[in-house]
Amino acid sequence: MLRDTLKNKAYYDERVAFKKECIAEDVEEIKYDDTDSIEVKMKGSFRLVSDSIYLLHQKYSRGDELSSLKPDLLKALEYRQWQKNYADALPDNEQAERIGWEEIREDYLEEFLKWLSFAYCLDMGKEYYLHMLALIANQGLDSLLDKIAVEMGDVERAVSKELLFKKRFSKLYNVIESEPEQRPELLKDYLDVWYKLEGSPDYHLMSTDAYIGYRCWEAALVTKLYNIDDTIYLNHPYYPKDLVHWNGE
Repeated sequence: MLRDTLKNKAYYDERVAFKKECIAEDVEEIKYDDTDSIEVKMKGSFRLVSDSIYLLHQKYSRGDELSSLKPDLLKALEYRQWQKNYADALPDNEQAERIGWEEIREDYLEEFLKWLSFAYCLDMGKEYYLHMLALIANQGLDSLLDKIAVEMGDVERAVSKELLFKKRFSKLYNVIESEPEQRPELLKDYLDVWYKLEGSPDYHLMSTDAYIGYRCWEAALVTKLYNIDDTIYLNHPYYPKDLVHWNGE
């Protein structure tokens, strides 16, 4: 059953099939095309991670059974390890090329949080979380990411006192910094402004295939991680409640 009704199932079937085809082609090229440089393979692996997370969003919107998404999460982790391996293999005089593909940016943090949300809500396990967080790296740079990582089990992580992307994430940060009884209302407030914080993209009105559903994934992560009572925002249009309330079946 569709979780998003702004597009029909045929739309999502087509987008999922296309994304899976893109991933398969990129995997084949990275693994077997010896003419590509190490840098090209590193960038291709980065794209595989991004496409795998994009596929999770598409499948969720289509209404796929949530446990069926676990193989995609395992692949995302594998591809991120590839990215690091290729980055590590760059010659010393090319090591600077990895920075733009690893150093934290606002859009990368949004994607990290989406990945963490699926992984934690689908109970991928502590070993997975710690491996994933080690590959994401950027320890001690952003207080939101650091505090979430510590809560997920990365207890020896350095924790920054600085929130890097204040305009985008200060309201979410306030949720985890507040007293437990204040968190439900603060998270609802964040959900209420989330679409504007995303730039009010209106992808569903475009004639392209950019639309994959509007979901505030980080709200799912914070709700489950901090055990927040979501009663007052359970049916908020941007809240992926099925992910939060998945019971492992």
